[in-house]
Amino acid sequence: MKKRSVIAIIVAVVVIVAVGACKKSRYCHCVSDNYTIVINADTVTRADTAVVNVDRGMKCDHINEMTFRTKDTGPVIYTVRKVKCNELDVDTVAVLP
Repeated sequence: MKKRSVIAIIVAVVVIVAVGACKKSRYCHCVSDNYTIVINADTVTRADTAVVNVDRGMKCDHINEMTFRTKDTGPVIYTVRKVKCNELDVDTVAVLP
């Protein structure tokens, strides 16, 4: 009787570990702070957004800055912006929040 309970516990642990190992990465939806630019004499307020695939060990809340590449007119400009990131649940959410 004791062997059956030990085997049942071992099987349960193996199943739990296997299910947890299936999801190896996570997706973060990151949005930058608002900023204003002037395009053709018009003032435009923008916020950059990105969806990032990160390793399972990294948390979305720990992403504070990202580099965004923009090209309105002229050369490509790389800008570091402060961002706020939230984890996307890709199993149930089909669109960005």
